[in-house]
Amino acid sequence: MSRSIRRIVPLVTAGVIAVMLSIPAVSGAATTCKLSLKTARGLGPTYVTKLRVTGTSCANAVKVTRAFHTCRLKKGKRGRCTTPVLRYTCSDRRPAAESIPTQFTGHVTCRRGSARITHDYQQDT
Repeated sequence: MSRSIRRIVPLVTAGVIAVMLSIPAVSGAATTCKLSLKTARGLGPTYVTKLRVTGTSCANAVKVTRAFHTCRLKKGKRGRCTTPVLRYTCSDRRPAAESIPTQFTGHVTCRRGSARITHDYQQDT
């Protein structure tokens, strides 16, 4: 190898490493959003117990969750939201095994493209 090539190879290698480190990592893993008690109680139902996101931010998840429960509560405490909220399509499951006469638990998944927001909630009746 010539002297000039020996000098260039380490510089090129360092440049490639620097570029690779500057590219943000894209993760498809779900992120659990931390909610204060005040925020968890202010989203619509009695409590939101878990909030997870994939492909979007926790701030956006809070907005979608609040909009979902506003839609749901228009039909009463046991109501269901059947229209898209903030361009997200949501499904709400309520297992009978997790319900008692005075409260029920719901598991909601909202999707828009590759973005997904899931949350669990508890509603006192």
